[in-house]
Amino acid sequence: RLYTNAANTATRLARYNGLAAEPLYHPPRLAERIGGGPYGEYVLSVGRLETVKRIDLLIRAIAHTPPTLHLVVVGEGTQRENLERLVEELSLGDRIRFAGAVDDDALIRLYAGARAVAYAPFDEDFGYVTLEAFLARKPVVTARDSGGTLEFVQDGLNGFVCEPEPEAIGLALADLAVDAGRAASLGEAGYERARLVTWDGVVQKLVGA
Repeated sequence: RLYTNAANTATRLARYNGLAAEPLYHPPRLAERIGGGPYGEYVLSVGRLETVKRIDLLIRAIAHTPPTLHLVVVGEGTQRENLERLVEELSLGDRIRFAGAVDDDALIRLYAGARAVAYAPFDEDFGYVTLEAFLARKPVVTARDSGGTLEFVQDGLNGFVCEPEPEAIGLALADLAVDAGRAASLGEAGYERARLVTWDGVVQKLVGA
């Protein structure tokens, strides 16, 4: 039997290699430790600071949200200097914080206290961040071309699926910024989806194949 970590990667395997594979989702490394918390005044971004992750899109989106909402960017990469320059150009320095690489405990706390998670990479394979956010009971704002995230995020049910444009993503974040109850409702729906992805399920699938 042939498995991939997501339907998106199965599609690639079929397209480029002519092989048919079945998606077999597995939980992220920190699944057992991540939990919910208050819906704070910041949106969390987690990922490498590389072009394909489109952190610049999230930064530009913040300009379309209420001034009380902040963006915390976790991760390091080759684009950090360019992203910091973009923040200065947009005069958003007081609303965006680059946290850099953080340890597991700090990441868990950041997930727990976020209002939502913004995750809009281009054509992502699978995307642990989506499941991590849902396990923390946080809604996910993503883009229509973000690949693997779309296998979990359902627009209006557990997050928002937007056009990959700053204003569209910003409007979705703005909706959550002014309505913590909506964020909580979407986040709970996300949790119900993510909790079904377990290692026990993976093992049962492999043993029963």
